[in-house]
Amino acid sequence: MEFLVLKYVFRILILVAFTLLFASCEREIEIDVPTGETQIVVEGTIETGQPPVVLLSKTRGFFEPTSAQDIANSYIDNAEVRVNGILLNRICSDSLPPEFQAIVSGLIGISIEDLDDLRICAYIGLDPALIGTENTIYDLSVTAEGKELSATTKIPAIIEPDSVWFRLWADSPQYGYVFCNLSDPDTLNNAYRIFTKRIGPNDNNNPIDDLYYAPLGSTFIDEFFNGETIEVGFTRGQPANSIRPTDQGDESGYFEIGDTFIFKFCSITKASYEFYLTFESQQGANGSPFASPANVISNINGGLGIWAGYACSRDTIIAIP
Repeated sequence: MEFLVLKYVFRILILVAFTLLFASCEREIEIDVPTGETQIVVEGTIETGQPPVVLLSKTRGFFEPTSAQDIANSYIDNAEVRVNGILLNRICSDSLPPEFQAIVSGLIGISIEDLDDLRICAYIGLDPALIGTENTIYDLSVTAEGKELSATTKIPAIIEPDSVWFRLWADSPQYGYVFCNLSDPDTLNNAYRIFTKRIGPNDNNNPIDDLYYAPLGSTFIDEFFNGETIEVGFTRGQPANSIRPTDQGDESGYFEIGDTFIFKFCSITKASYEFYLTFESQQGANGSPFASPANVISNINGGLGIWAGYACSRDTIIAIP
């Protein structure tokens, strides 16, 4: 009898514990998310053979609307932007020359088609003295919204890969990645970033790319292979949040036999490497409840973002194993 009483009491205690547990799960929790001070974000690049292109925007609250128009409204169109003391020209998307549409579209992540419907202004260096050149330092200064921002970058020397090729992945008879051999100079802190652009559909009519896309893992530095020759492979770059069938499921990140694509290999500074590495890390962790929050490292004094110099080479590859 004593055993039965204890057993009954034990069941009651378990029932009470579960009741308290589920009651606590139903409690409403309110979290006060601080909005923080609005800051200016710089998205600026200068590449060998290309003029500087700079976009300026303001940080947005976590719960603010994020439609394409809302994002467009956050861009600043009344700033003064200079590179090496030369004033850049403000050109807005409704009058943007075709040769700059791809650059602006790539910087802000909005398609070229959508740029026609939105008014986003870029600051572009039309002075021939600002065409990007190897081994040259470029100073950026910005006056906007009553604030002064500055940054310095360098276009390093172009370092071309020794060879580039397509290789089937594991036992796949159809899909693969791009690989290259790289002979790294014997000077520490050579940093790199790669892009891909599919330019020719194969027999399956895969879509071609309007822009160069950097895949996750596109940025690396010679910390562990300084002065050595290495083989390194990359996935196919694709638009963020793409709904194209080839960017979904089993085909995502792969090249397919018959694809023709451009492999763009760029040298960048260590500061640019640190920005893109932390930026890609945040992209990769987006939506994960277990990801640790981390700040993206910026080289902008007085604001956020990046002012990056690129020294790039290009190879056209046909995906043949």
